[in-house]
Amino acid sequence: MNTIQKVSNNDLLFPFSFVYQDTKSPQRELADHWHDYFEIVYVYRGNGKFFIGDVLYDMQQGDVFLIPNNTIHRAMPDKEDPVTSTIIFFSPILINNELADDSFSYRNLFDATKKNSNYKISLQSEEQKRMESQLLSIHQETEERLPGFKHASLLNVHQIILDLYRTRMKNHEILVENSAYSSDWITDILVYINDHLNEPLTLTKLAEKSLVSPSHFSRVFKETTGIGLINYLNTKRVIRAKELLLETNYTVSHTAEMCGFESMSHFHRVFKKYINMTPSTYRKENKNKASS
Repeated sequence: MNTIQKVSNNDLLFPFSFVYQDTKSPQRELADHWHDYFEIVYVYRGNGKFFIGDVLYDMQQGDVFLIPNNTIHRAMPDKEDPVTSTIIFFSPILINNELADDSFSYRNLFDATKKNSNYKISLQSEEQKRMESQLLSIHQETEERLPGFKHASLLNVHQIILDLYRTRMKNHEILVENSAYSSDWITDILVYINDHLNEPLTLTKLAEKSLVSPSHFSRVFKETTGIGLINYLNTKRVIRAKELLLETNYTVSHTAEMCGFESMSHFHRVFKKYINMTPSTYRKENKNKASS
């Protein structure tokens, strides 16, 4: 019997992985596993089986598999004709953005997939060409690593999700318009956190502001963002601190205060955990690079 494994990604500030045109033998595939991230798998060629949730699918050219967070899955490529695929693996936090059109949400595709246990989309010829072009673009961005390559990669991911959403709509598949994962208060609280990072933000305070219980807040927040509240706050604060360290002449202690860290020791400990160096070292090394 296979052991169910939890898979994680260690890049806390850019939780995104991309594996381009990989061909795996059955021996190289993971056993049944799950993770906090969303996963998109596109099949170029080959054959196999894909077990997702409680559904077993055939894998063939042009198939896309959508794997929501916390969903057990396992790929089983054919021994004689193994599958070649590209995998996009990312945290839900990367697609949680405020939208002008509330009839569409990037999360909606994954929420509907989980609710309806419908994890597979088979693309037509022209749709396959478009998908492969977008995946190639992400591959080039991640290989060349030009300024803004992370943003460019995410723009392509957003377009892929939108295209898949439209494919499902065209095929008259029912999508979830309002789910527990996209509660209005979650959108409001993410904006509030971003605007009040310099203030003490506790679970109790944020739950009270959202008019829900702390336990409900924790559960829905984790389901929505893919990470817990403390990890989310630390990530946002470290990103803000990096910007201030490079773009201003504020002291390290003032930077810590502006980003909402409880103390200098707390700032140093969290910053070093995420960046692998102290704030002072980060400022010195990166300002030297900018001036050279």
